[in-house]
Amino acid sequence: MSYARVIAPTSLAMIAFAGNSLICRAALNHTRIDAASFTTVRLISGALMLGLIVSMRRGTPAGSGNWLSAFALFVYAAGFSFAYEPLAKLPVQ
Repeated sequence: MSYARVIAPTSLAMIAFAGNSLICRAALNHTRIDAASFTTVRLISGALMLGLIVSMRRGTPAGSGNWLSAFALFVYAAGFSFAYEPLAKLPVQ
């Protein structure tokens, strides 16, 4: 396995996570949205985009999800959204 096949996707994922952090902080700091509403918007828009991507694929889906995984994703997203609220109020240095 070449290093480029590992480093490129890993770097892209790290950049995406960093961008997500900046967007979350900006959304909670510069808008009037609360953490619960922000989490709802994030999860619904993510589900819609995933549905669009899956519908565009050819063949059958690779697998199916379950409610435990969906709940775990909700807990993860809500935890981060509520954690970003106090962080959004800190001055940027």
